[in-house]
Amino acid sequence: MSMPSNFPRISVVTPCYNHVQYIRWTVRSVLLQRYPNLEYIFMDGGSTDGTQDAIARYRDRFSYYVSEKDKGQSDAIHRGFLQSTGEIMAYLNSDDMLAPGALYYVAEFFRTHPDVDVLYSHRCTVDAANKSIWYWILPQHSNYLMRRWDLIPQETTFWRRRIFEKAGNIDPQYRFAMDYELFVRFMLEGKFHRADRFLGSFRQHDNAKTSQLLETVGKDEIAQVWQKYGLKSSRLDPVVSMRFFNAAMRNGARYAASGKMLPGGLAGIGWDYNELWGGMLNETRLPVVS
Repeated sequence: MSMPSNFPRISVVTPCYNHVQYIRWTVRSVLLQRYPNLEYIFMDGGSTDGTQDAIARYRDRFSYYVSEKDKGQSDAIHRGFLQSTGEIMAYLNSDDMLAPGALYYVAEFFRTHPDVDVLYSHRCTVDAANKSIWYWILPQHSNYLMRRWDLIPQETTFWRRRIFEKAGNIDPQYRFAMDYELFVRFMLEGKFHRADRFLGSFRQHDNAKTSQLLETVGKDEIAQVWQKYGLKSSRLDPVVSMRFFNAAMRNGARYAASGKMLPGGLAGIGWDYNELWGGMLNETRLPVVS
């Protein structure tokens, strides 16, 4: 039976390797969307820490599942997208989470904004225990800024298949900047929009790839992207970069102190992401299938 036309298929790929402490939260945040036309693709790199046991009860909810040695995160994402068929696409790392209602919001946004190719939101960051710790509150999208500095929150980003088919798949040679390089390509082909809300959460923890690789592999790969796409630097770039990043953090701190709430988040910092989900992330019951 085909799905209603107002529920376009959304393909979400999760690459995973040895994230048993977070993976159930990630998987549940996707399945608890209860989106009726979800294609959830799970690419495990042969985890040895109990990850496969942790998600065994969810296996029949995946449209495609594999657990085998791969060539790394970007290779897993690349191969996952090759299995996908959705009109809307995204990937969610195995330590991050979606916000409640994110997929319905994304589907409706793309339905009512046919000119937009890529959608993302502000960033909400949680710690290893799911406590909110800081935010990026980002300005309206700027191709100039986002081509040069890797500040699009990947865990909140969704795009249409049409731009994916124009610009191409994730480049598996990258270990850190695969999302940045992909988004630079997308910016050459289509229109971006920053939503004034949170569509997901980024997890900060000691073993995160971002923490481990930013100052080494990350810097080198970002420099490669600049060279590959002819992004010219100027003597003002360090100043602009610092102001851009600091503004996102400063606006995030102001937002946290204001007591206000944007959709997809709660007020302030220190709240539990499970609370945002009404306790359902920590439940053991299987999510209801729509």
